[in-house]
Amino acid sequence: MLIEFSAENFRSFRDMQTLHMQAAPFKSKDARLDEQNIIRLGDKLSLVRSKVVYGANASGKSNLVKALSAFLYIFRHSLQDDEVLAALIEPFLLNTKDFSKPSYFQIRFRLEGRNYRYGFEATRTAVQSEWLYSSGDKGPESYHFRRDKQDIEVNARNFKEGARLVIGKDEMPPLYRPNALFLPLVAAFNGPLAAKIARYFSESFAVHSGMDDPATRKFVMDAFQDETMRKKMTEVLKQADLGINDLEMMEVGEDGLPNQAAREYHQKMTEGGRKFVVMVTHRKAVGDTGESDIDVPFLLSDESYGTQKLFSLSPFLISALENGGVLVLDEFGSSLHVKLIRAIISLFHSPQTNPLHAQLIVATHDTHLLDQRLFRRDQIAFVEKDRTGQSILTDLAAFKGVRNDASLESDYLQGRYGAIPYTNRLEWAFIFENNEPAQQKNGSK
Repeated sequence: MLIEFSAENFRSFRDMQTLHMQAAPFKSKDARLDEQNIIRLGDKLSLVRSKVVYGANASGKSNLVKALSAFLYIFRHSLQDDEVLAALIEPFLLNTKDFSKPSYFQIRFRLEGRNYRYGFEATRTAVQSEWLYSSGDKGPESYHFRRDKQDIEVNARNFKEGARLVIGKDEMPPLYRPNALFLPLVAAFNGPLAAKIARYFSESFAVHSGMDDPATRKFVMDAFQDETMRKKMTEVLKQADLGINDLEMMEVGEDGLPNQAAREYHQKMTEGGRKFVVMVTHRKAVGDTGESDIDVPFLLSDESYGTQKLFSLSPFLISALENGGVLVLDEFGSSLHVKLIRAIISLFHSPQTNPLHAQLIVATHDTHLLDQRLFRRDQIAFVEKDRTGQSILTDLAAFKGVRNDASLESDYLQGRYGAIPYTNRLEWAFIFENNEPAQQKNGSK
């Protein structure tokens, strides 16, 4: 389970910002939230099951998602891909002092009853530092290894698997490269702890960055080709009251598509040389009685954007809830009805549908979710840019004087918590006098 994630000097995050999943020590007005929305792991640690992040356009919400996605991708691929750092490390660009500094990523997580802290700093050419610490519910934190560029110090007592890969200075060159991480290397050599952590990062984290994201599309179509998963995805769309009766995969030839839109969609769904489209079937009414007993197929690309969005989300939701993972969704509320959005969130809050303690993190503009009957205050965060252009992440629980019965949506839209766009001057772009913008005529800037 995720405890917190931090990033620094990455895209719009200049100073270190942390997304906290720890539950704050307060009681909600609705006691049900304190029971359902919290994962209690002992006297000292409780985690929230979900987090919703708000902010104006270009405030940094998507950059938070990108930071976690970059961390995971670098961990999973730095051994195989020499260019992964160059492709994903993007320092803060609005201050020349930050150009040469490394980007910083750190994650704290709970795995098999122990708390771990792992992170690294990297430039576009090399890993500058890397570390792994852990602790139990009682007692101090101890290190497994600490890295400073190519120098690695290993705690041989609790990380023998790493010690055997650290070569002495007078011996053969080290197995690890300057532009690759050490922990996944240990995992590749079947180090028990490293392999366990690598599986956790690989299998328990999923990021949905939008339907046009290639990684998202690949995950969805790989899932859809699995018959068991396809049945579950079909059931999700059927139960969402979209009028859908079934989902099918149809393999087609080069000229087997009826229109240009279908051909473009089909091109996106091409996988491994196989070309196929997703078909959606609806029941056709027969006669004046309204009875339905005929299935009529449609291309998924002909369905509404909301239907396509739910189709894209469904394997992510299923995998997270079945395996107890961490699911991160960018632009979560777009094109989905508010009742459907609330129903999805409730899946993660309910012990019946989420017995393995999956966690959901969403970036959204949907202010209807700012409701203390749905979220605790420590489940809501805001991102806004300061005057230097850097993004600042703040939990609602950090604001003083927010009552348990406060109207969060109204207060947010009035600017009480920041993280909203200032649109009072937008009209200047559309006010013209004598075919000349009013501000130019009046000499205003």
